[in-house]
Amino acid sequence: MERLSHSPVTLILIGINVAFFLAEELYTHFFASSLFPYLALSREGLAGGDWWQVLTYAFLHGSPLHLLVNMLGLWFTGPLLEELLGALCYLGLYAGGAIVGGVLQMFLAHGSVLVGASGSVCAMLVGFATLLPRLEITALIFFVIPVKMRAATLGWLVIVGSFLFWLLGIEKEIGHMAHLGGGIAGYVICRIYQACGLVRFFPLEPPPLSEDH
Repeated sequence: MERLSHSPVTLILIGINVAFFLAEELYTHFFASSLFPYLALSREGLAGGDWWQVLTYAFLHGSPLHLLVNMLGLWFTGPLLEELLGALCYLGLYAGGAIVGGVLQMFLAHGSVLVGASGSVCAMLVGFATLLPRLEITALIFFVIPVKMRAATLGWLVIVGSFLFWLLGIEKEIGHMAHLGGGIAGYVICRIYQACGLVRFFPLEPPPLSEDH
């Protein structure tokens, strides 16, 4: 929680995601209906001019577990990226991942409705790997098995894994194209930030002490 106290934008994004989830639960309870037809991303919605869905879908989730998994990903990468990029560029990365991931899912994959922050989270994971490729991290495979790897490896796992799962038809109910699109967006956006000098690099560890001779 200490890291989030110094990362207000990350905390706000998590709060918005939780608020949308609670709003959907309350709306369903009191009105026996759903916010999904208005805010989830669908081909029908886009065809009807509901363009806001390319962003609002990224704040809706289908279950508490779906919400938890995405918020863990946001918590893992968000605070450091917020410090590296600043608030506006950080929000641009989040939104870019949602838009590109959502559009790719709608046009290249089966399924008519998409919800979840996975596209944005994958943009952050790959963006993190793009900016700090040599950083040693410990990733939890299936949220249980700790595996040490470089950040670049995690980025490749997101990209290659999403593509292969889509190609092989594994877990078709999951938006693999949204993950892939978000990851690609994260890479491109962070490369643009680097080229424009918008990344605030800083040492992650103190330099070793030198001895005077």
